Amino acid sequence: MKKSTKTTIRIASIILALLLVLMEIDIIPNLINYHFWVLIIAYAMLVFTIK
Repeated sequence: MKKSTKTTIRIASIILALLLVLMEIDIIPNLINYHFWVLIIAYAMLVFTIK
């Protein structure tokens, strides 16, 4: 996997996690009901790019 692809996936996973945190503290409206699973997917994306 290219370095630019890894960087893009890492940025997407971090943005996803930040959006979920902002939804949790009610700064932005709650759009997703499955916060836990979306965070698991974001973490998996991050772990996938480490290897």
